[in-house]
Amino acid sequence: MVYYGDELDRPRRRRDPGAAARRREERRQWAASLTGDEAVAAAKDVALRFLDRQDRSVGQCRDKLRERGFAEDAIEQALGRLVEIDVLNDERYARMLVRTRHRERGLVGRALIEQLRQKKIPSEIIERAMTEVDDESGETIARDLVRRRLRSIGDVSREKQFRRLVSMLARKGYPPSVSIGIVTSVLEEEQVDE
Repeated sequence: MVYYGDELDRPRRRRDPGAAARRREERRQWAASLTGDEAVAAAKDVALRFLDRQDRSVGQCRDKLRERGFAEDAIEQALGRLVEIDVLNDERYARMLVRTRHRERGLVGRALIEQLRQKKIPSEIIERAMTEVDDESGETIARDLVRRRLRSIGDVSREKQFRRLVSMLARKGYPPSVSIGIVTSVLEEEQVDE
């Protein structure tokens, strides 16, 4: 309805705070009531809609389907079919995540591994995906991160700059020895340039 009057005079709609919870529960009951091929087809449809927004892991899809109330056998059959036709591929998804998180956010090591674990990627696939990151590119990205962060730190003592930069790299998964070495060398380069 279009309302052209004064905004203060507009009638306000009241929202039912429990409506969303009721709809979720109705969907769960509906999914639980399905059997056989009908349940598998519905589970596959829900998984495909979930994957429509972005690529996901098999574990994430499994959790979503469980949340929706589907039976375990229907979930496994639906996901098995999606893996079979290569719509779901944990290996491809993990490698993509490693590449993008490394390149865009500068993550390495344990920070990347933790992100993959949160995405429900199996550990053997995590090991293979981590081969996407090499030490040289990690160091180059870390140096760039430190230089950018150094420009935005502002006017603080060298000691504070050092601590902040080392802790930033540590949060991104760099080992302490690598973090300290990179920050020290970048700070020395900056002093020479001044």
